[in-house]
Amino acid sequence: MHLPWLLMADYYRSVINMSKYDSIIIGSGHNGLIAANYLADAGKKVLVVERRSVIGGATVTEEFSPGFHASSLSYVSGLLHKQILKDLELHKWGLHLYQTDVGSSNIFRDGRSLFIYNDLSKTLRDIEKVAPGEGDRLTTFGLRLERFASIFNQWLLVDQPPSLDQVVSTFIESGEEELFKEFFTLSSYDLVNRYFDSDITKGLFTFLAMVSVWGGPRTPGWAYVFGHHAIGEYNGHMGQFAFPRGGMGSIAESLANRARAKGVEILTDAGVKSIDVTKGRASGVTLFDGRSFDSSYVMSNADPKSTLLGMVGADLLPDEYGSVAKKLDNRGSMARVFLALDKLPDFVGLPKGEGPQHRGLTILGAEVESFERVADAQKYGRYPDDFPIEFIVQTVHDDTMAPKGKHIISTGIQQLPFHLAEGTWDDEKDRFTEKVIDIMSTYSPGLRDLIIAKHTITPLDLEREYGLPQGNIFHGAMTLGQMFENRPIPGWGSYRTPVNGLYLCGAGTHPGGGVMGAPGHNAASALLRDEAEGGWSRTRINSSLAVGKAPMIHRLMGKRSFRKVALTITKLPVIGSFANKFTQR
Repeated sequence: MHLPWLLMADYYRSVINMSKYDSIIIGSGHNGLIAANYLADAGKKVLVVERRSVIGGATVTEEFSPGFHASSLSYVSGLLHKQILKDLELHKWGLHLYQTDVGSSNIFRDGRSLFIYNDLSKTLRDIEKVAPGEGDRLTTFGLRLERFASIFNQWLLVDQPPSLDQVVSTFIESGEEELFKEFFTLSSYDLVNRYFDSDITKGLFTFLAMVSVWGGPRTPGWAYVFGHHAIGEYNGHMGQFAFPRGGMGSIAESLANRARAKGVEILTDAGVKSIDVTKGRASGVTLFDGRSFDSSYVMSNADPKSTLLGMVGADLLPDEYGSVAKKLDNRGSMARVFLALDKLPDFVGLPKGEGPQHRGLTILGAEVESFERVADAQKYGRYPDDFPIEFIVQTVHDDTMAPKGKHIISTGIQQLPFHLAEGTWDDEKDRFTEKVIDIMSTYSPGLRDLIIAKHTITPLDLEREYGLPQGNIFHGAMTLGQMFENRPIPGWGSYRTPVNGLYLCGAGTHPGGGVMGAPGHNAASALLRDEAEGGWSRTRINSSLAVGKAPMIHRLMGKRSFRKVALTITKLPVIGSFANKFTQR
């Protein structure tokens, strides 16, 4: 008597599952969309499911107040790999990257400021005014960074992460064992003190190692976070970044535009309740709204812990794998505060009106000691009364993001605890927002009078709204214990998982976080290789790019007599413009 109802249920299930996909990708962050594009290019039928109503993940532009738009989480593009940009031709699909004249800067309350321009000669001339002798040191440090990047970059686009032994061996064979030690084992404090003397220079470069970390400048290993951010490039220039017109969401939108043109389906408001596993193999997904979709492969752009323990379940994983997954270190959070302004703010020690402080990434009060205070408070579930603040004002050079004549200042505060000693971040949000405004007002008197609207994203919001565990934008700490073949799971470092047909493509995989796109590219490559070869395969790494003597310019600049002459010449405006082209990769 129940047969008709059973038949009807089967019918509805067949309707829901009428389309079987070659691959389903969970999450529409840039890595998921990049993977979708590469799989579509290989002729695969791909479905992308996104839990939010807007695509992009951490690469998203949102309207926080009527007419005011901002990049919610990531807000500059410096790591997006040039090979991916070339392969996918994103400029044809709506992505417009551009650069201002300023890279980064550090402003102190005493009126001192330091600006790093994208013009090398201008930087060297100006830095000598603020900190005599630092131009020489900056050049030396820059060359070491470039050398680090030239060796490390070969490990970025691979479908099997390298072992730590492979990485170490490559540096040793390149004659750069000390360089490996500097960027993989030292604290950021020890690193910057090796190269710089001035407090304002040390503070600026320390900041770049304090992104989504648990600890402070003296925590061993955080020098790598600095190196990670420095390996990117824009237009061939290492360590430089660009702005996407329309905010970071335009990266995701261009990827989505291309993917849809290639036949990829993208569903929003489609949170995944579970990854379906049939006879030990991933076979599709079931959404929270009850819909289910079948596929030959499943790929997740969500963090590894949520994917493996939440969507799959520990009972379907090897015991040792599941137990380690539970212990993944996700500590290291941040917050964003957005202020819609009636006009541009002025800053102490700088001329009124638009200036370089408005055109790049600016840090207020980046001092080694201030980062130490924040780290100490972080350990006890607090934040101090004073802390460094980073910000951009993209509306100065992008008229699509705010009403004419108005601006939005996007701030970031790093080294925050996820769990507060007292209350929750929901309880603390308003007080924290006012604290940020108070601190900024000591650098920009009168700022509060310019505020039209404000919006704050707390560490709790990062987890709850954006799916970032404990507010860590990198999906997990970027330490040696969780890098290379140990990312995401020590002993299981790969885009593959113990569940056959299930792949990971997010920031929790090698080579880590940032808007780089390598995890998405690599996961798609791993899937396609496995499908072609019928199982796991390891990529043979060509280390010839790194092995051998350092390039001539590196060896010459290592000689102090040559370096002094070169620096003198480079500071000349005419020669300097040539030098910028000479250093382009």
